[in-house]
Amino acid sequence: MCKKSLLVLFASLSLFTFSCKKDTEPTPIKPVNTISNFGEVTSAVVIVNPIINKGSTTTVTTGSQRADVAIQAANLPAVTTDITGLAVVQALPTGAVPLKFPTGNINLNVVNEKELYDVVVAVKENGVQEVISAIRYPIGGNVIVLSPGQSISQAASVDNAIIFLQEGVYPGDVEVRGTGVLIFGAWSPVDGQLSVIDGNLTVMGGSARVRGIKVSQKITASANSFSAAFCNFNNANITGNSNSLIRNSFTGSQITVPSSNAVLVDNTGIL
Repeated sequence: MCKKSLLVLFASLSLFTFSCKKDTEPTPIKPVNTISNFGEVTSAVVIVNPIINKGSTTTVTTGSQRADVAIQAANLPAVTTDITGLAVVQALPTGAVPLKFPTGNINLNVVNEKELYDVVVAVKENGVQEVISAIRYPIGGNVIVLSPGQSISQAASVDNAIIFLQEGVYPGDVEVRGTGVLIFGAWSPVDGQLSVIDGNLTVMGGSARVRGIKVSQKITASANSFSAAFCNFNNANITGNSNSLIRNSFTGSQITVPSSNAVLVDNTGIL
């Protein structure tokens, strides 16, 4: 594993966020500069009271407040959400970590050090609920670092592969055949996704996760327990059960997203 490259790349990551309206789909805004050294510090990205997109099968409803919601993890200093309901908690301990909100708590199970988690919650006057079970990104482990010209498909044919894409354009088409594969992209606080698959991405392995990548043509995901977060997709055909879509942007005209046992929050370009 190229540790020096990971230090530089993870330290430059940021998060792309959306402003939200209750009666319409969210409108994209520029990324906020919430830089975090993912892969070196155990972290959680917390999203409070997201818009739940149509097609979601969750029964959870969200509250109205998104900005300035206080979050305290264990005995760490509290952080507050930005105007889009997003906050980053760093230096988490391992084990069952309580996340304390103004009206209640949830526990985050942190498996190992240096991992990243996406946590999506509804915070209301009568308590706190998870909208989506926390998504785990074990990027502190044995990471395969790829640069443009190297084969994503080859790396993603192995079960439980953890793949980091350096900045650049990767020729498609790309296939993910392994089970439990994670593909994690490079990021700019100004330009968003810097790791681009120029072509189609087809996900056939179950429990695959993609985060922070751009797919120029079509993403097809037919396996169960697929998750995508903070990605930019063109056309899409995402089926299967138990899928999670978090703050992705869809720009194409042919978009099919899950309608069975799936949760979609803060996505743009879909109803």
